Amino acid sequence: MKILIIGPFPQPINGCSLANEILLKQLKLKKEISVDIINTNSKNISSDNVGQFSFSKVFSFVKVYKKVTAISKSDIVYTTPGQTFFGIVKYMPFYFYCLAAGRPYIIHVHGNHIGNEYKSLKGFKKRFFAFFIRKASAGIVLSNSLKTNFDGLLDAKKVFIVENFAQDDLVQKTGIAKPKDKLRLLYLSNLMEEKGILDFLDSLILLRNEGIIFEADIAGKIEDESEAIINNKFQELQGFIKYHGVVSGQSKTDLLQKSNVFVLPTYYRMEGQPISLIEAMAAGNIIVTTKFSGIPDIISTENGCFIPSKSPECIFNTLLEINERLAEWVDKYSKVNTEYVQSYFTEAQFAAKVFKVIKHI
Repeated sequence: MKILIIGPFPQPINGCSLANEILLKQLKLKKEISVDIINTNSKNISSDNVGQFSFSKVFSFVKVYKKVTAISKSDIVYTTPGQTFFGIVKYMPFYFYCLAAGRPYIIHVHGNHIGNEYKSLKGFKKRFFAFFIRKASAGIVLSNSLKTNFDGLLDAKKVFIVENFAQDDLVQKTGIAKPKDKLRLLYLSNLMEEKGILDFLDSLILLRNEGIIFEADIAGKIEDESEAIINNKFQELQGFIKYHGVVSGQSKTDLLQKSNVFVLPTYYRMEGQPISLIEAMAAGNIIVTTKFSGIPDIISTENGCFIPSKSPECIFNTLLEINERLAEWVDKYSKVNTEYVQSYFTEAQFAAKVFKVIKHI
């Protein structure tokens, strides 16, 4: 079987590009298939311009169409397009070629926005958007509550669930000795306002003002329009936080293992099921996150705490509570979270579920 993957690959690293990289790695282990890719990555990280048209985006993307003939050499095409109108438009040449060449294609949505985008469109744009999605042989979402993204676009029998994963080097095979001496906090995601980075930093300022002893590690790419305000807050928290930039491999593993509380107060409109949450559980961390999008499908109070979005005070109060019973909470959540990931969220399980859909098609 010849499979073509069309989607973003690192760099930069985000949930979708990492998932494609891991899928490629896992599929290459199967002797009965061959895999080719068309990399559609984009280096710009910004909340404001997601889904907006720009000529620079168009010109940067045109070069990937040179590989479109790879579709005719494949048996099936697996795609991870964007969730906006222009996100789908960019993939339309690929989908058109699939239809012309008689190749089935799969659309894997790494988020929770494509359904809302479809509802917001009107007239020709709505019909155009829907046409190529309805021609897909299958749609994949990250969890059960996200299946509604394909309502009105794909028959329910064509929609499949494939949860995200933690990378193999993060999935612990033995017990983890997590630190209990003080709050060791970690934020690991793109530093975007809608991912809650400003709320998190403001909660740290409250912690500092309260005299709480803590350390916070922050890693990820800073979105363009928030860079100034984030850097100002970094300066204000100097001595309490360390910013690591974009991390991967052993550097990321080290951060996840040295921390004991993982904080992601996201309300990002494209959010689906953050891989970083699964990675944090794999490393035995207490989870502090929002009950947003597909997160409650994989996170519960057995894994940590939910906090409302846009509320630094609630993050602060939650961290105060954890701090008062830190050793107890580490013991309570660490083993539960690592075993949970070992059972349900490995690389092999992720790739096997995707491959099952491919074989079904």
